[in-house]
Amino acid sequence: MYLETKQFDDPNILLEVQDLNKKFCQDIWHNMLYGIQDISKSLVGRKSNYHQLRTKEFWALKDVNFQLREGEILGIVGANGSGKTSLMRVIGNIYANESGNIYARPNIKITGVYALRSGMQPLYTGRENIYLKGALYGMTKQEVEEQLDFIISFSELGERIDQPFGNYSSGMRARLAYSIALATDPDIFILDEALAVGDAVFKTKCYENLKERVKKPGKGVLFVSNHVRKILKVASRTLIMDNGSIIHDSTNIPEALQFYILNCLKDISEEARQRQLQRVKDYDF
Repeated sequence: MYLETKQFDDPNILLEVQDLNKKFCQDIWHNMLYGIQDISKSLVGRKSNYHQLRTKEFWALKDVNFQLREGEILGIVGANGSGKTSLMRVIGNIYANESGNIYARPNIKITGVYALRSGMQPLYTGRENIYLKGALYGMTKQEVEEQLDFIISFSELGERIDQPFGNYSSGMRARLAYSIALATDPDIFILDEALAVGDAVFKTKCYENLKERVKKPGKGVLFVSNHVRKILKVASRTLIMDNGSIIHDSTNIPEALQFYILNCLKDISEEARQRQLQRVKDYDF
């Protein structure tokens, strides 16, 4: 199911997710079998029961509900496998959802950064990769050329823009890929661990840019990261995910992150939880 447009009663809402569900299969054999069964049923006019789990299936997302509002940098936090990336990919129309709805303001533009350097070719120059990656984001040649100076300037590559992309360091590659995504000028910017690579100075510039970006009318950010310090510095609101569901929603970022850490440690004793929480604070807060 793709995004549906909606005129919200509250003009500050950019995106609304309602009762969203998504399931996956644990092995390829069952996945292929269920795919054949579902296609066969559809050919004879029957519908599969997507609300029921079959053998080897599990819920990647279960009854997810939230809104993104203008001016928000919404941090999405959760342990590995909690459903963060699945949620972002359903919103970005990479995955289809089983049930539920996703509504967006009419004419809204969404850019998702998932695998930052995907589609970029090592034998092409940085400049050539700008045109290639821009096309993958749906930009026309004219739009890319209008943003070319911005991309080169923001990535800080200078004359190295005409060197082969494969000769760049991992940080340089990340800087160029991120700058191209930023140049699409999205209304909703989805960042899934997009700033995990790169030097501290460039990351700081990116965080400051995000904060300035959401001050403009009609802009919002979905920011996925497990790096506590990043969320503390950037997010204005935080969702905590666990087992495919949102278990906490708060604008009190330090309190929300403490909730997240304690939830990750829920299977150990209270005394041990508090000791481990302090260790995490010492290193990551």
